[in-house]
Amino acid sequence: MRSRPAHLPLLALSTLSAAHAATFDVYTFTPPSGWTQTTAKGVTRVSRNAGGQYCLFDLYAATKGSGNVKQDFRSEWNTLVVKPYAPDDAPEEESGDPVGGWQTHLGGASFAYEGGTSLAVLATFSAAGQAASVLMLGNDEKCLEQFDAFLTTLRLKTPTAQTTPTPPKPAPAPAAGGLNTAPLKSTFKFDTTTFDDGWVSVVQKDWVLARRGTTTIRLHYPSGPTYNPDSDAALRDAWNTLVAPRYRDLQDYRQAFDTLNFERPYLASGTATSLETGARVYVALFRQAESGWIEIVTPDRDTFLKAYRLDPAQFYGVDDTLLRPLRNLRGLNRFAVAASDLTGTWSSNASGYTQWVNAFTGLSAGATGFSSNETFEFVGNGTYRWSLAMASGVVGAQTFSGAKSSGKHAMKGNWQISFSDIEGKPSVYNAYFEAGRGGQRILWMQSVGSYSAYVKVK
Repeated sequence: MRSRPAHLPLLALSTLSAAHAATFDVYTFTPPSGWTQTTAKGVTRVSRNAGGQYCLFDLYAATKGSGNVKQDFRSEWNTLVVKPYAPDDAPEEESGDPVGGWQTHLGGASFAYEGGTSLAVLATFSAAGQAASVLMLGNDEKCLEQFDAFLTTLRLKTPTAQTTPTPPKPAPAPAAGGLNTAPLKSTFKFDTTTFDDGWVSVVQKDWVLARRGTTTIRLHYPSGPTYNPDSDAALRDAWNTLVAPRYRDLQDYRQAFDTLNFERPYLASGTATSLETGARVYVALFRQAESGWIEIVTPDRDTFLKAYRLDPAQFYGVDDTLLRPLRNLRGLNRFAVAASDLTGTWSSNASGYTQWVNAFTGLSAGATGFSSNETFEFVGNGTYRWSLAMASGVVGAQTFSGAKSSGKHAMKGNWQISFSDIEGKPSVYNAYFEAGRGGQRILWMQSVGSYSAYVKVK
């Protein structure tokens, strides 16, 4: 969205439609048609929320002011915007002409919210030792234009001295409607999985969202290199990037990692207020080896400890049996396969290299290596072509081998694929999709032993 502030020529207007006008504290205004209006804790909100796009205007009751509109604006901006939403930059500001005895000042800046960018614009009015503010929050380009139009309907009472000042308080979550549990639309048939143990997973833009009871899990997708030799900094950066934008008022934050474990585990946690639901929750962020960053949200710390028995304060030298339940949450990123999803070419590569050294002389004894490529081409009419190519042996004198076949394939339910001919005999592979960023999927298949990952290359 644009980060410019709205404009204020509009506030001099004094005629309103009596049929639709509403009043709150010092304000008289006309809500946009079809929008929701609520009042709670000294704040009136008019808002709309649909299809992941939201726009809201919060009108705050007048409080004691400084007598200087710019000073009042900056105080209100710090309380109503900086503390709860941590905007990217200082606000772009502009002043308006006096309106009905009230000085006006306005500014705006963008902030990160739910994996995207939202815009905050604050209009502050100051007169007779009072300050009143209207805050716009939204992630829709039309929101700013609608805020301009809304301000044209706004008029304020003749200012009087404030005798019982009440400091402004930020309103709850910016987006009405609470936690987004809708799956991301994709070209794949299955975007939701209901597991036998009660977990329900859905594919979303930046993570897989899984829920069971009062617990919510986000399996964050990888985004580039993650290695950082400073483990404290790596964990802090992950928290600030992946977790912090969706919460405010963080308390009792702790983080720890365990250097005694070969596959170093990381755990950070704290209590915060969710910007999505307005609820106070306990949030933990965990990663070990290939688990990726896993965010666990429970109603309180006791619920988390009862389920997982892990605390950053007692994390050093932690037993692997306690880490395994958190690590295994990665398995919630698992979605069924439909025959129509397979059309195209899927490939899996593997390789290894060993350097040999003479134990007596310390001289190099050469090197051996191994590499392979396996490809499935699903034609789309129930037929496939399969190929396997391998190279192994002493580097510089490796031997090559391979195999090919083709035939018919079919889905057995949504978790298995049968092939009429793999190396001269029918085979059945277990199969599932792992979701990734940007709507991508990795196809995992297993015939014997462990699963292999296949990436769509054509």
